[in-house]
Amino acid sequence: MLTACIVYVQGSAGNLIARCLTLDTSTVGYVNADTTQKRFELYNNWDSTNWIKSETGLEIDFVTGAGDFYPHEDSKQKLIYRCHPLQYIAGCENCWNGDVQWKDIIKVNLQSDDIETITNLASKKRADLKHAKQISKELEVFDEIISTQSIDFKSILSQSQFLEQIEKLASVLDVEYYPIYVKQMYELWHKETMVLL
Repeated sequence: MLTACIVYVQGSAGNLIARCLTLDTSTVGYVNADTTQKRFELYNNWDSTNWIKSETGLEIDFVTGAGDFYPHEDSKQKLIYRCHPLQYIAGCENCWNGDVQWKDIIKVNLQSDDIETITNLASKKRADLKHAKQISKELEVFDEIISTQSIDFKSILSQSQFLEQIEKLASVLDVEYYPIYVKQMYELWHKETMVLL
């Protein structure tokens, strides 16, 4: 089932949020792992010296071409997908455009003073991509997307606020919240991210 779509601009921690909310095996995982422990071990791989490696291979089947999107529409497994604004709009036109829609749209809200930070992070984390150019295009359409839930980027930079927000989102999405794993993933993500600022 289309449980939630996390819409975020590059560099604003969408992958972290998605990983935290898909530790529960009732969700479609971004890795091929049948237990929460295995998902945690594969998800908790942030590395400031090679961020590309920490993201490559962590994707949902329909994105890689290993599967189709439509089986997720009526599957009992909860799909919590993350994408950038332009990807979301393209998905509205091509994938989730029928009777089955996302139960929740979660946006990572940005303030004007966040843009420089996320652009810097995106460029350093994924030097293989042209994020600096892409971010301005994403921001042009970001405000058009209507969300049912949100999390502020600044709150992601505070551990206590982030943990509180993930617990709240997990409750809204009816997925298990794993406080110890989420805290450990956050701590490694934060440590490796702050090295890049």
